[in-house]
Amino acid sequence: MTSLDLKKLYSLRADANALGGYLEAPVARTLPTLAPVALPAVGGFAMARSEAFTADEIVSCSSAYTRVLGQECCPDGSASILVTAVIEDLNILEVVRAERIVTQLSITLSDEAPAIGFCVSGTVFEGLRIAGHECRPTLNKELQRPRDSKSAGGRLACEQVRQAGRVQGESLLSGFKDGSEEAHRWVVSRHHRMTSDPAAGGGGYALASLVDHLEVAGGCRSFGHIIDIPGFGQILLGELLVSCDAVQLIGIRAQLGCCPVRGKITIDAIGGGGTGDN
Repeated sequence: MTSLDLKKLYSLRADANALGGYLEAPVARTLPTLAPVALPAVGGFAMARSEAFTADEIVSCSSAYTRVLGQECCPDGSASILVTAVIEDLNILEVVRAERIVTQLSITLSDEAPAIGFCVSGTVFEGLRIAGHECRPTLNKELQRPRDSKSAGGRLACEQVRQAGRVQGESLLSGFKDGSEEAHRWVVSRHHRMTSDPAAGGGGYALASLVDHLEVAGGCRSFGHIIDIPGFGQILLGELLVSCDAVQLIGIRAQLGCCPVRGKITIDAIGGGGTGDN
């Protein structure tokens, strides 16, 4: 009789893409998803690459690649996932430019609480320029390196993201109070979840950003991780969404709506998680 594997069984999830989205104007079209990749449920390795790309000179890059790795059973009985997305020489309407943007998540699944832990080491925004001016994001220290090194083996968990998001959310809501009524309604409708209480029973999710602040110029305004660009729209950096069994990280979310070009674009969107059973 064939021997049975009595190790813990995991079902892993991980996916990544370097660029995607859609345009509503000047012509309605879906942007091709660059370098999409997904991890097999039992783990393994997969990689995708895209060479130079442009969509009507509205958004372009010189190259991009994504990578997912997963191991179902580590020696300690846990499962591990590594998800990476990289884009080089990004250009959105000559307004948002970057030499290189990397998002990366290292995720661990285990029996011990919290069930999912992760870190964002390797995530960087290199050579970011907004409206022709250098822009250096100030990253959140707690999300870069947890203060409690014993938590999830030195990794972040949902509660730590919720705490960071609450502080960021309160600052965002306060910052937009002096802006236009429309802008205030927008930030309240989209970011009130950052300050909302967790769901009963510990469910729900937490939202925060890896970016606390950005120094901008050229008539742009920044509110936490959000940059409002006249005649362009908004960009949001480093959005981190965490639930009890999954993590998602988006390098840049561009919302084009204050210019002849309208649409939404994401750069370096990655995620992963999974479930396990004895």
